[in-house]
Amino acid sequence: MKDLTGCGMRSSVGFLSRRELTGQPLMMEEFQRRRLAGCTSLYKKNMEGHFGCVNAIEFSNNGGEWLVSGGDDRRVLLWHMEKAIHSHSKPVKLKGEHLSNIFCLAFDSTNKRVFSGGNDEQVILHDVERRETLNVFLHIDAVYSLSVSPVNDNVFASSSDDGRVLIWDTREPSHGEPFCLASYPSAFHSVMFNPVEPRLLATANSKEGVGLWDIRKPRSSLLRYGGSMSLQSAMSVRFNSTGTQLLALRRRLPPVLYELHSRLPSFQFDNQGYFNSCTMKSCCFAGDKDQYILSGSDDFNLYMWKIPNDPEAGGPGRVVNGAFMVLKGHRSIVNQVRFNPHTYMICSSGVEKVIKLWSPYQQPDSEGDLESRVEDKSRSLYSHEEYINLVLNSGSGLSHDYITQSIEEDPRMMAFFDSLVRREIEGWSSDSDSDLSEGAIMQLHARGRRSTRATSAAPAAATATTTAASEHRSDSDNSSSSFLLHLDRVDPQRNSCISF
Repeated sequence: MKDLTGCGMRSSVGFLSRRELTGQPLMMEEFQRRRLAGCTSLYKKNMEGHFGCVNAIEFSNNGGEWLVSGGDDRRVLLWHMEKAIHSHSKPVKLKGEHLSNIFCLAFDSTNKRVFSGGNDEQVILHDVERRETLNVFLHIDAVYSLSVSPVNDNVFASSSDDGRVLIWDTREPSHGEPFCLASYPSAFHSVMFNPVEPRLLATANSKEGVGLWDIRKPRSSLLRYGGSMSLQSAMSVRFNSTGTQLLALRRRLPPVLYELHSRLPSFQFDNQGYFNSCTMKSCCFAGDKDQYILSGSDDFNLYMWKIPNDPEAGGPGRVVNGAFMVLKGHRSIVNQVRFNPHTYMICSSGVEKVIKLWSPYQQPDSEGDLESRVEDKSRSLYSHEEYINLVLNSGSGLSHDYITQSIEEDPRMMAFFDSLVRREIEGWSSDSDSDLSEGAIMQLHARGRRSTRATSAAPAAATATTTAASEHRSDSDNSSSSFLLHLDRVDPQRNSCISF
């Protein structure tokens, strides 16, 4: 830990209240700021409750007393942070349950209602206190992002796989036609209201990049960020708290920061090991003055960069090389991250079933330290062969029914995403025919066992797989694994993590 007077104390967030610093906001902010600035790592703790990948996390407003989470198990979980940290209670499941993967969540400003959206083409509005479903807003394709208006809790925006950004009013009939702000042939992965200028919204599109929109002038963006490089595959956008800066994530490119009304990047942020290619990710600002940014990575780490004070810093291209902090502890790809400016806690999630809590204060049963002296127990990537064997030996593909309600990690899921990482490491294209779904493997295995026995009606989803494989089979007796590498790509059930 860097040598800063007054920052060497190993204590929990409760220290602030015991010292009555909460009554002096400026003193508390300075204390928090100096403590984080003096760290090279953070304490970490797992929060367990989900049965599948955790694809969305959001802190409640005005203090972050609550955290809401959702994922592949289709459940919306509500965590009381103080009780969860001390293991005094389990998360509460809201009664409204999705029919498929949950991709996005949002609190209203009062924290009395939660919006959730996902792969089942609907947004559910939940009552937090009663845990009941208040309304359902139907879409025509998967919903990737939600944002509630900062001035009207009845108004929210949704971005969808159908290439539209829609503005909804919860006071109107849910079957009514929403206001269409934007419509592109390609998917909108992210949308956010400007927190200070609510007429403005930012978007991230899978082919058209990052855009700024005015709700008074729909169908045409005010600004396309990126200059000559505006046509990029973007997946996440976040305004800072004053609405003057915009942080964005793009596929296979480093995080980028824009001033609100400038097309060209202020800074890009990079670090050896950071990579963003395999999955859908989000980003966020951090610090009391939004002086840091956070993003997860395909290398299982969470990266924090400090935004330079000097607008001319970064050299050619204004690239900030070297993260302020690299947080290690996840066991697979990190997709989601959120920062709580009141407690300086960070929550992150991704392919694993856990939500990881990071803090500059030691929590009950937390691990790690603030100086990076405790070595993280990393794991090796599964090989392609190990992934295939895991699927074959299990006798079934990855389960999406979560009937076992297990919080234990599924090695097949970890191995599947390891295979995506290996594909990128080895330089395969995203359309590589070596990317195997577990469904393809099981079909090939079954075919090999049937041998010369004639096949009758096969599932429609597997027909193309079997046909593609048979085109490459020789007349000799081949085992199922001998022609696995000749498969055309067959995607498994749509998974929130796989974005492209």
